[in-house]
Amino acid sequence: MIQLRGTRDALPRFMTPPSKLPQPPQQLARAIAYMMAMGAIWGLQISLAKIGSNHQIDPVAWMVFVNGVGAPALLIIAAWRGTDPRVLLPHGRYALIAGITAIAIPNTLVVLVMGYLPAGLAAVLNTLSPLMTYAMALGFKMAPLQGLRIAGLGFGVAGTLMVLLPKTSLPDPASAPWVLICLLIPLFYSISNIYIARQRPAGIDSIALAGAMQAGSFACLLPIALVRGIHIPFPPSHLGDWALLGHAAFSWLGALLFFEVMRLAGPVFFSQTGFLVTLWGVFWGWLFFGESHSVWVWAAMVSIFTGLGLVTRASR
Repeated sequence: MIQLRGTRDALPRFMTPPSKLPQPPQQLARAIAYMMAMGAIWGLQISLAKIGSNHQIDPVAWMVFVNGVGAPALLIIAAWRGTDPRVLLPHGRYALIAGITAIAIPNTLVVLVMGYLPAGLAAVLNTLSPLMTYAMALGFKMAPLQGLRIAGLGFGVAGTLMVLLPKTSLPDPASAPWVLICLLIPLFYSISNIYIARQRPAGIDSIALAGAMQAGSFACLLPIALVRGIHIPFPPSHLGDWALLGHAAFSWLGALLFFEVMRLAGPVFFSQTGFLVTLWGVFWGWLFFGESHSVWVWAAMVSIFTGLGLVTRASR
């Protein structure tokens, strides 16, 4: 984990102000390295959630602990970067709505569905988020109607149907309803993308906003967790506790990498992360759980990847 020290010069390079970052091509090489690490981290979080589900850790309690670690860590880092957390106070509504749509609902659903679906399949379906975001952007007239993007949406829909319709696509056909619930995860990510694009407060450091979003998610889920039960993994008593600690650590580290890749290389370059998250998610599912997938799931991955590629190409 990153250790905070007494001066900004002691912070890792990706936490330093933009003026201290290296110039191209060093910037591009650093962005590629961060994006690779981010893909591995985000893909791993799905398998960590499955480990927690296998050990009967409540999904809400899981996310309350993750946000309870992530929010303070990100706000402390933002303070080291020069952003007084008090500037976030007038934006409590934004933090709450963004936290609910981007973190609380989708990430709790990830932990929930992992008890019924392969981790690799969830990683494949999460790749639909950019395609759903474009569909919503069309509805809000935030994006132009483009042939490549429409074709990309078609491939995304086709990939989804390849998972849902054939009886042999899933290890257990009875888990098809859980696939529908799993589709709510990229849907809420898409809703949050649109909301953040339209309502993001101007002039506030992105890492501070990420901390505020995790705080909003924590505030939403805490009352539910108090009723259902709080889970504190200290001292760790089984593998599920270790997975929860890992998820909590990676949650804010992944957020740092996300904002740094966006700053170094821009949103179009970042959009390629979706491919990496899926591939890493499938790999971690195979490594930890010995998962194998039907030809329909592999075909769905190809179709969804094709759709994502078309949408990304149109964005250029």
